[in-house]
Amino acid sequence: MARRIILHLDGVTKHYSQAASPAVASVTLTLHQGDILALLGPSGCGKTTLLRLIAGFEQLQAGTIALAGKTVASVNMSVPPEQRDIGMVFQDYALFPHLTVAKNV
Repeated sequence: MARRIILHLDGVTKHYSQAASPAVASVTLTLHQGDILALLGPSGCGKTTLLRLIAGFEQLQAGTIALAGKTVASVNMSVPPEQRDIGMVFQDYALFPHLTVAKNV
């Protein structure tokens, strides 16, 4: 039985105007139900920008993003973040180190 695709990125690119090179350049990946995805890399390599694109907090300049088979972002359209059913917890600045995980949520 084929596993359902829950996330598909095709050629996703984000370029900030002040930067010489793209923050994210032509990322293509497919995540199936049950898979685990980890983004690893040095500071400034585009991990957070890619997550912000998937969540809808940033607009892409090229490519498409699909969630559960539905295109949620392309060059010509973008589904608002609140309609994507994606949660994002930032690693720093949003969590209180003196609280437990449950209390931070």
